[in-house]
Parts: sequence; C-alpha cells; structure tokens
Amino acid sequence: MFGIFTYSAIHSSYSQTDNTWFAVKYFIIISILIYFLWIFSKFITKKNYVSLKDRKIKVLERVALSSDKYLLLVELENFFYLIGVDKNGMHIIDKRDDLNVDDFIKEESGNQLNFMEVLKNSMNKKDK
Repeated sequence: MFGIFTYSAIHSSYSQTDNTWFAVKYFIIISILIYFLWIFSKFITKKNYVSLKDRKIKVLERVALSSDKYLLLVELENFFYLIGVDKNGMHIIDKRDDLNVDDFIKEESGNQLNFMEVLKNSMNKKDK
C-alpha cells in the first residue's frame, strides 16, 4: 500500500511538470507564429503602399449619404469626377477640370474643408 501511494505521488508531480512544459512550448510557438504573421503583414502593407502610390486614379473625397449611398470625388488625368454610388451602380454627376487639388488635401493642423462648401465654391466659379 505504501508503494502505490508513493507511485501515485510521483506520477502526479510528473504530470504537472509535463503540463507546465507543454504550456511553455505552446506559448513560445504561438509567439513565434504571431511574430512571423506580423512581419508578413508589414511586407504586404509595404508592397501594397508602393503599388498604390503610383496609381492614376485618386479618390480625393468620399462622403456617405446613407448605409449604401456615397458621393465620390475622383481625380483621373487632371479631370475631376463627382460620382454617385448606390446599390444599383455608379453614376457620373459632374466632370470638372478646374478644381484646386490643394483644397481637398487634409491639413496637418486639423482644419478640414467641408465637402459641400468646396463643391459650392467650385460650382460658383464655373457659373462666373
């Protein structure tokens, strides 16, 4: 009887040691996997940024009108298009060539131009 009790005490301590080493190994493997995924995501992000930087089509402004309707201001070869997007498709509302791109670039100071104000100013310039 004494031998069985000793064996079970030794066996249970061995099991706790195995569980601890399993947890440590599991943590190390998961950490390495997360690190490699992080490096891979940085690589993909850098690759996409380089490919997006030299694009000919630029979306300057996007305004959500509802959950499925948007207004887009798009620049393509120095022409500016105001495009309406809804669940049925895309529709060109206006095409301009005399907009100032600097009005749509967000300033670092936090002063952002209101899309409607810029659009009204643009329409007033065209009418004059």
